[in-house]
Amino acid sequence: MSNKETTKNSDIQQTIIVGAGTLIGAFFSYLLQFVLGRKLSVSDYGSFNVLLSLSSLVSVPISVFGISLIKIVSELYVRGEKGKMKKLFLKLSVASLLLGFVFTSVFFFLRFRISSGFKVESVPSITLFAVLLGLGFLSTLPPVYLQGLQKFKKYSAYQVLGSFNRFVIPTLLVFAGFGLVGVFGGMVGAALLTFVLSLLLIRGSFKVTGSESFNLNEYYKKLISFSLPVLFVNFFLIALNNMDLIMVKRFFSGLDAGYYAGTATLGKIFLFGSGAVSVIMFPKITGLYAKGEGYLKEFKKLTSLLIFIVIAGVICYHIFPQLLTHLFFGKTFENSIQFLPLFSIFIGLYILISFFVMFFLAIDKKKVSLLLLPGVLLQYILLNIYHVSLFQVIWVNIIICIITLSLLIIYLYAQVIKCPKILQIKN
Repeated sequence: MSNKETTKNSDIQQTIIVGAGTLIGAFFSYLLQFVLGRKLSVSDYGSFNVLLSLSSLVSVPISVFGISLIKIVSELYVRGEKGKMKKLFLKLSVASLLLGFVFTSVFFFLRFRISSGFKVESVPSITLFAVLLGLGFLSTLPPVYLQGLQKFKKYSAYQVLGSFNRFVIPTLLVFAGFGLVGVFGGMVGAALLTFVLSLLLIRGSFKVTGSESFNLNEYYKKLISFSLPVLFVNFFLIALNNMDLIMVKRFFSGLDAGYYAGTATLGKIFLFGSGAVSVIMFPKITGLYAKGEGYLKEFKKLTSLLIFIVIAGVICYHIFPQLLTHLFFGKTFENSIQFLPLFSIFIGLYILISFFVMFFLAIDKKKVSLLLLPGVLLQYILLNIYHVSLFQVIWVNIIICIITLSLLIIYLYAQVIKCPKILQIKN
């Protein structure tokens, strides 16, 4: 078997492994949504999802930290510097606890403002939500290391383990009658338990003997320098995907916001299904680029796979919207069915945008954030103007995604495909 065939088979196997882990993890995540959709009131369910959307926005630094660390871990892994990897993990664990304390403190003091601004009646739930945010940096370390090391089997195991814990513990507390407080309290407990168990998955990856002293200043500088531009990229991506939920909660009734949250929850199954492709793509393209090897063939292959997944997903959402809604929520969210086919188009376009952006980051095209900014600003303006109906909100999202994706494709053609330096790299 040739090297190209071996690489191709390896890519397919890794994609299947990560995809399977992601889908199993998604299964538990949506089991939780299934339970909450039936056990919580529509208003509380809407509050739960708006807090999750808010967490996506305020957790941008955590996402940036993760993406930047993947690059550094990949470099250390290629060089075989296990001692540095171990010391970096320990140092960052301590730093993560300190940063987490700051995050929790800020949102604890803002809990009443958040309650009134987003119509979340349960203030204790917001307090627990603040603790959950504070654990974000620490929880990011294990999966980031596994992805950077390209330990995709263990990465998949972590995904399943984390989602299972996030399902079981909150579900038990909800059935015990703790409601929304039990949901966020359970998620805090699940985060702590998952981190402890995840140490078993990563400890063998950089097991070293002796007590060498390492200077990590070089890697701290790299972490900061790469994080600054990626910060804007992640914020804009998350804003594109969550602005609608926040605006709907602001302009519509609690009931309508709950129905829209149900639509968004079902539609974003797409994100789980397509996530495997990006998980594989980012470290692989990063590695090929760092070694000066050709990466366009790998990118085209993974792009084709992603497009197939997106098209298949949109078709399924157009054919089976009622089945999907009843499967996850029963008839409680019957009004969400009408929005699901159109919403799937928005999510499909967003998936492609996210994939292209991650590719640009992998090859150090950090200014790609400038192509996302117009869409985010226009989305905010249009949603403030056009919110007569939920259909109108979805159409605004679709138009914004079409504009943004078009800009990214033009940028890809101009800066990568036609770039003489890139074309000179052998494939």
